[in-house]
Amino acid sequence: MSAVVSEPVGPVTAPPREGLERLHVFGALTAATASALRARVRDAAGHGRARMELDLQAVTALDAAGVAAVLDARRVLEAQTGGTLVLRTNGLVCRALRTTRTISSFALWTGPGM
Repeated sequence: MSAVVSEPVGPVTAPPREGLERLHVFGALTAATASALRARVRDAAGHGRARMELDLQAVTALDAAGVAAVLDARRVLEAQTGGTLVLRTNGLVCRALRTTRTISSFALWTGPGM
C-alpha cells in the first residue's frame, strides 16, 4: 500500500482554512512513502506557499517515519516567514500522534466527533 499525496480534485467537502493551501494524503504514510510528502512540502515552501493544511483524513497507516515526515513538514513550513501547518486528522492519526507524544506540536482540525 502506498501513500498518494495530491492537490484537491473535484469538490472538497470543507473549504481550506483562509489563506492555507490544502494538501491531501491518501493511504499508508510509512517509511516507504514519507519521502513523497517531504518532497511536496519542501516544493510548496520553496514556491512561497508556507501556509498549509495537511489533510490526513484518508491515511490508513502511520508509522514512525510518517510521523517524522509530518514533524518535518511543520519544521520546514514554520521556518518560512508566516509559515504554519494545520492538520486535518482521523482517529488513527490522532492515536499515533498521542502515542508518540507529538500531538501538542500541531494545530489540529479534527472535525465532528473526534
